[in-house]
Amino acid sequence: MIAPAPALRDISGDVDLPTPYGDVDLLRAHEKAGHDPADVRYLSLGATWRGPHPALARALGALPAHAHDYLLTPRGWPALVDVLRPYITTTHRLAGVAELGTDYDVAACGGHTRAVMPDFARLLVDEARESAQGSSLRGLRALVRGRRPIAVASAPRWDYDGVLGPIGYEMRSFDLRRQDEYQPHVAEVTEVLNRARRDTTGPVLLILNSQHNPTAANWLPEAVRGMIRAALATGAAILVDDAYYGVTDPGIVPTSALAILLEELRDIAPADRPRWLAVRSLGKQFQVNGWGVGSQVASPDTLRLLGERLTRRTYPGSPLEPAMAAWLTSPESSEFLTHRNRQLAATRATVGRLLVDELGYPPSAFFTGECAAYMLARIPPWMTGCQDYRRAVLTRAGVLLGEANMSSPGQGLRSQHEHVRIFLGADQQTLAAALKSMSVAGFTWRRPRWR
Repeated sequence: MIAPAPALRDISGDVDLPTPYGDVDLLRAHEKAGHDPADVRYLSLGATWRGPHPALARALGALPAHAHDYLLTPRGWPALVDVLRPYITTTHRLAGVAELGTDYDVAACGGHTRAVMPDFARLLVDEARESAQGSSLRGLRALVRGRRPIAVASAPRWDYDGVLGPIGYEMRSFDLRRQDEYQPHVAEVTEVLNRARRDTTGPVLLILNSQHNPTAANWLPEAVRGMIRAALATGAAILVDDAYYGVTDPGIVPTSALAILLEELRDIAPADRPRWLAVRSLGKQFQVNGWGVGSQVASPDTLRLLGERLTRRTYPGSPLEPAMAAWLTSPESSEFLTHRNRQLAATRATVGRLLVDELGYPPSAFFTGECAAYMLARIPPWMTGCQDYRRAVLTRAGVLLGEANMSSPGQGLRSQHEHVRIFLGADQQTLAAALKSMSVAGFTWRRPRWR
């Protein structure tokens, strides 16, 4: 049985309280118009509100007493770190590629992976500033002129702008195109990196999201390798965002940007290697996003510096981490992931078929992908503007779709992207009903009569 949707107030707070979340504004307006938000088919943010797998829930009830108090290490609960070190090594196929404890090491995230990224980005800025201050008058001038940090990422993309923008990073983009099945072009990425390196004396950061959100494309290993080589040639730092590394259709081998990076670093002396960080979400993998549990992988020195920064802003530790450790070592966790990935693959096929059969979409107007928990679909050509389209679909069909280009809550859309994102984590019955409602309401590829 599928758990009922929570009341809007239970996840967004009282209606009189301000909220930065655009989805909540849309849902509150929908409720004010006389509709029940619990009836909305929510296909926007990747949440189901169903609760964890029973075995994962049981792990929460079997914690040792010390799991509920302060933790005296910034690396995360030792029980989880002990599990993550072989887990990351095995699932990313790192044996024989690099040496654990020397070339890389593993820690748990001190909160969501989103919280680790700005610590890493600030570390790059601080080290660039310290280097400039210690390099004579020329370095001091560089501090004043042309020192802005630049981050290079795909378009469309997850909300790296919202994470890095407040730190002062300028975002530069390389395009992913439907006709290329959203695979990156190494030559374009190289050009963007080279231009960024010419435009600043500050840090340049390449962001790799190989199981790509929101396109659901598994980037090809040769493309990832080419981008990593381009970054190393320009001295850029590298952030590997493996939010959906474990969420891949059966038969698809997930491209491990982490393994490729460590292979490319082997011939570089440790002292000459750029800063790099790889983060992986376990919450997304096991559908417990609110837990904020994941891993961070980097050189031992980088993990030490990130740990120091973590302890300056918070006391690390969460009882969710030892519960995740127990879950990862249980047979239920691998069984769950196998079942979920099969289910997602079947859902992709079903939604793709319904877009054609129910909404009249041409196959070129959507991309089902092969990883992650989303897919992209074009906004029909007769309706422009992502936000207007989302609001219209909610009003007339009771379906809330997502932004293709995610933006920070309260910041508004970064761009009027021509696609919307469909969350595939809902059950197939809900998704089929959602697309049927959109069809009945007239949100077909061709312009309906009511327009």
